[in-house]
Amino acid sequence: MTNADIELLVIALQFGDKVALGKLYQHFHVAMRKYAVLRVKDSMVADDLVQNVWAKVAKRVTRLNDVSLFKSWLYKALRWEIADWHRRSSKEVVLDHNLPEKAIELVFSEPLSPLKHLFTLPANERDVAELFYLNDLNIKEISLVAGIPLGTVKSRLHRARTLLIQRISISEYGYDE
Repeated sequence: MTNADIELLVIALQFGDKVALGKLYQHFHVAMRKYAVLRVKDSMVADDLVQNVWAKVAKRVTRLNDVSLFKSWLYKALRWEIADWHRRSSKEVVLDHNLPEKAIELVFSEPLSPLKHLFTLPANERDVAELFYLNDLNIKEISLVAGIPLGTVKSRLHRARTLLIQRISISEYGYDE
């Protein structure tokens, strides 16, 4: 689905078209669920959080003035929902360096080879790289979702790429470049 298609669906949704909501849900649901599972480490909780976000989207989409920002608005809402859940459950937001393999297996059924290294990155770099590589957000969208400047997104993404190259070359080829 192109950005133009997404924008048209958002406009239709703003005018009350529930079919548009269903199409947007189908397009974004899987990626949002993966994003949530990696942060809460529980697929059922992740499903609930994603559903809560979609319920809020349906109610609040008319407040979105710039439909081109829908994707970043959606992920920012999901981040807030996850943070609220962590506060309510008296847990810290999951930004540790060691995500359990079980959480990764819940999200990805295919062999992880190079992808597994993404989850070993420091929290800030991992968050930006995950939004970029796994959720297909661009640098501007990541900046809006994470609430950080564009330059910070670029530098974290650069550090993440550098670390990924090092880790992949060490584990796959047995040497450090």
